[in-house]
Amino acid sequence: MTEVVGTFVGRWYVTLLGAVFVWRAVRDLGWRRTLLYLGLAVGVGALAENGSVHLGIPYTSYEFAPELRGEELFIGDAPLMVALSYAFMGYFAYASGRLLASGPWRTRGRKVWHEYLLGVMLAVWAIWLFDPIARLGDRWFLGEVFAYDGPGFWFGLPLASQLGFTLTSAILVGMLTWLGRDQEDRPVASWIDHPHVIALVTYHAQLLWLGITAIVLDETELGGAALLMWVPAAAVTAVTWSNLRAARPARAVGQDAG
Repeated sequence: MTEVVGTFVGRWYVTLLGAVFVWRAVRDLGWRRTLLYLGLAVGVGALAENGSVHLGIPYTSYEFAPELRGEELFIGDAPLMVALSYAFMGYFAYASGRLLASGPWRTRGRKVWHEYLLGVMLAVWAIWLFDPIARLGDRWFLGEVFAYDGPGFWFGLPLASQLGFTLTSAILVGMLTWLGRDQEDRPVASWIDHPHVIALVTYHAQLLWLGITAIVLDETELGGAALLMWVPAAAVTAVTWSNLRAARPARAVGQDAG
């Protein structure tokens, strides 16, 4: 019982993300596809985490804090919540990528690879911020979670670890892209009604929370880098979406004339 409480209450912030994931994924994909994806994603996460702990593949060698044993549920030699988080993070990146590719007035991008590429990029972007801050866990309520064997170029993280996560992100977003392959492209009257807007807000809330946390912990370079990298991406998106909105009446006139 202690391990169950430690997993779902002790890591309440991941449980909260999980609740939002279930809410949005079921509305998006339905129960069956959501459960199928959840099972596959947890499997991918468990294999990747245990593979790294024992073989250094795909994230290079690291280990989880031994103090977590007895406090949380484990799957092999990795905390269960870590494996579960793959499903949550993968879905938010996938859904956000779809929204960025489609714009706020449609539900699908013009090309599937547009959605896929942006989804993978967003998943990797999030981990580039999460992992360095998670390593500071002993300085805040997160607690010490893991430790890499060697130094790395990105705030102590080895480049190979990020390349490894790019691979797992490609798999997770690929699974979701396949599961949602037959969804229709529908018009959206108002951006607030877009089926993926909550996923995009949740994704950004994670980044904002982590960036602010880094600054509060006096890791201003890390927090500042996270926030500054977001600014040009947000500006480009805002201008692109504004042009899409301005083009809507022109397309409508053309359709009426036809």
